[in-house]
Amino acid sequence: MRTLFLITYLALFVPSTGFSQDIVRLNLNQCIDTALKNNPDVLRKGIQYESSRINWQQQRANLLPVVNGGVTHGLNQGRSIDPLTNTYVTDQVFYASPYIGGSLLLFNGLALQNIIKQYSFVYQAAKQEEQQAKNDLVLNVILAYLQVLTNQDLYGLAITQQQTTVEQLVRLETLNKNGNIAPGEYFDLKGQYANDQLFAINSANSLENSKVLLVRLLNIVYNKNLLLAPLSTEQFLLPYEISPEEVYQTALQNFASVKAADLRKQSADMEVRSSRSAFFPSIYFNTALASNFSNAARDVQNQRIGYFNQFDNNLSKSYNISISIPLFNSFKTKNRVSLARLNQRDNEIIAQSTRTQLQQLTEQAYFNMTASENRYKRLKEQVEAYSESFRTVEIRFNAGVVNSVDYLIAKNNLDRANANLLSNRYDFILRKKILDFYQVKPLNL
Repeated sequence: MRTLFLITYLALFVPSTGFSQDIVRLNLNQCIDTALKNNPDVLRKGIQYESSRINWQQQRANLLPVVNGGVTHGLNQGRSIDPLTNTYVTDQVFYASPYIGGSLLLFNGLALQNIIKQYSFVYQAAKQEEQQAKNDLVLNVILAYLQVLTNQDLYGLAITQQQTTVEQLVRLETLNKNGNIAPGEYFDLKGQYANDQLFAINSANSLENSKVLLVRLLNIVYNKNLLLAPLSTEQFLLPYEISPEEVYQTALQNFASVKAADLRKQSADMEVRSSRSAFFPSIYFNTALASNFSNAARDVQNQRIGYFNQFDNNLSKSYNISISIPLFNSFKTKNRVSLARLNQRDNEIIAQSTRTQLQQLTEQAYFNMTASENRYKRLKEQVEAYSESFRTVEIRFNAGVVNSVDYLIAKNNLDRANANLLSNRYDFILRKKILDFYQVKPLNL
């Protein structure tokens, strides 16, 4: 019977690395680096940031002159006007008209300058939003990593609990065969062994599910042989020496989402100004160079004038300043300004709401951390008490002084306390790292 229990234990509950896949070992920093490199949400934020940079550069480039050039070549047959002499001819005329022209905006109510500022704020906001996406991802990776470690510890605890039960069950089997104990004692332990098996199975399933969630954040192929490096947690179990108001004030100054909301609001302010600029006249400076060629052109000796010679001879230059005064455009400018003001108001609400939510989140995070700290201290005391209680009961149970019911009660109390302590140990660490997250402190463990 002893051999049967041990074979079952080894077959079902001792982790197997297998040979179909190589073992993958990762520590927390490697997981964070992999996630930042592969996560599609962060990569898309980077693309949006780069797009906003290009848009901002284009708005700055709009201050430069616009220069265009071209040439028209054509052939007239029959009666037509010679483009060079402006007289009627009946011969076949080949002609060309090259030109180059430029236009420079001198004034349009400072619309371009305001648009440049508007896109500059959008560009800066996109940068902050990309950083916020990275920070969120790092926090989620830490959460997933700690969850895997928690489940690994719970799985190890399940194996230890089961091994303890197996050892007692083997002992009671011998006593039961010899008639030295009541059969109920033996079967109580068999039932406990089944419970321990179920706990181990559930722990193994939870461990694999948490690994799946982690590799999803890393955007890598799932490997059942993934092994995570453990963390030295003692340094993170110290009290958190900072008040919730200090956490909020620090977050208010440094949190990327707050900066992004403020920059979006400033961008909306510039949008209102640029939209109102359409009420003002626009002033342009224009210049152009043009020339003509016609194969009908002749000099005083009735000789054809060459192609490039005609370009030099017929070169014309022009300069002008034009003013466009808006009189009526079906209320488009008025409505554009109204929409810009609504967008401005919307961004003001978002900025204020971001601050309010941040304060609520930091207060909640601090409360959760404090509660987790207190719970962890009580659980440590509980484990110490139940450990001593179980040690005493186990000695008495082995001596036949107490029955299986008392033994199982003491064992289950200790098992639950150990499981709760393991779960809350990493929960306390996570709650502290969330507070660090709001203060934009390094999150690496």
